Amino acid sequence: MTNITNPYLSAKAVAKKKTDIPVVLVCAIFAAATVSATIKMFSQGKTLSGVMGIFLFAALITPVFRILRHAYRRACARRIADALLPLTEESLTFDQLGTVLSSSKALEQLRSLIGTGYLQNLQINAVTRTVALYTPDGTFVQWICPGCGAKNSGRRGSAPRCKYCGQPYAK
Repeated sequence: MTNITNPYLSAKAVAKKKTDIPVVLVCAIFAAATVSATIKMFSQGKTLSGVMGIFLFAALITPVFRILRHAYRRACARRIADALLPLTEESLTFDQLGTVLSSSKALEQLRSLIGTGYLQNLQINAVTRTVALYTPDGTFVQWICPGCGAKNSGRRGSAPRCKYCGQPYAK
């Protein structure tokens, strides 16, 4: 399933659960209470209860970290997909990718997000050191500039500008 506005974002990167914020709040509140009780148990000499409190804290903080990690990956995937959307090239070299994304860790992050299912329609070729950008049919639109008459092409959904005179295209 492709996203209508951005073909590089997967459904996993677009979907946002409504229960994430309440789950984080409840788990964080109970984790804070568990830490307080665990410190109190250790200070009273109840070591076994303190160890159980540590395990309970680990169980309560795990969903918080998972939800925050998912939100971070979604934000990174959206940033990368938005940076790749206006490009008309079919492939980028690793150096061009680092320039477009303005990050030195762009390739590792891209591999991670493709592997975890947050990005789609991208293929990394380590032999030729390129990243292929695949787009579904009907993604590119061709238009003629009203200012200079040049033939241009651009992605559907982006703000098209003429490559030659820079004038924005208005329908």
